[in-house]
Order: sequence, then structure tokens, then C-alpha cells
Amino acid sequence: MQNDLSSYYEQRLMREIEGIDHRIKELTDERGALLRQLMKARWENSALKDVSRKNSGNRVMVEARVLDALKASRRAVSTANLYREGLQANFELKDNTFRTYLYRMKERGLIVSVGRGLWKLAENTT
Repeated sequence: MQNDLSSYYEQRLMREIEGIDHRIKELTDERGALLRQLMKARWENSALKDVSRKNSGNRVMVEARVLDALKASRRAVSTANLYREGLQANFELKDNTFRTYLYRMKERGLIVSVGRGLWKLAENTT
């Protein structure tokens, strides 16, 4: 009798855990959908309608956030802080992709490295 009761409770708890797992998955899916809609809204607000490739639009938005953060700071900003800013523009932004964006911005003369992992606006960038 005790074994049956214990087995019953274990099965009931397992069903409840499975139900919670199912709800977590549904909420995660819903969150992803809302974040995609947010990205679409940001594209429209940023006048990126003429950008044909999704990656180009993401890059443009991230670069704009980086430049805004550097302008607001007036001093060197760490790569980690700039990455957090970039995540505000693209929640799916990967660290390596972001570093590529920084490198390209440096090559175009928009930003300069002032030490290991520290960035500031280039003198000609306003």
C-alpha cells in the first residue's frame, strides 16, 4: 500500500513538472515572437526599409547604437559595454559578429581603439 501511494505521488509530481516544462516552452516561443516583432518595429522606425538583407539591417542598427553610446560617453568605452548596447538593437547578436562590426567600423574610420578593449569615436566622427 505504501509503495502504491509513493508511486502515485511520484507520477503526479512528474505530470506537474511536465506541465510546467510545456508552459515554459510556450512562453519562450511567445517571447521569441515578440522579440522578432520588436526588431521589425525598430527597422521601420530606423528608416531601414530600403535595406534588403536582414544582416545588413541588423548591422546598421547595432552600429548606430555603438556610435550613440560613444557620443554620449565622451570617453573610451569597453567592448563589453558596447556589446550590451548592441544587444539592445539586436537581441540575437553574437559576440564574434559584434567584434566584426567593431573591426569594420574601425576600418571605415568611425571609431578607434585606445587600448585593449576600449573604444572611442574617431576625431572626424561627429
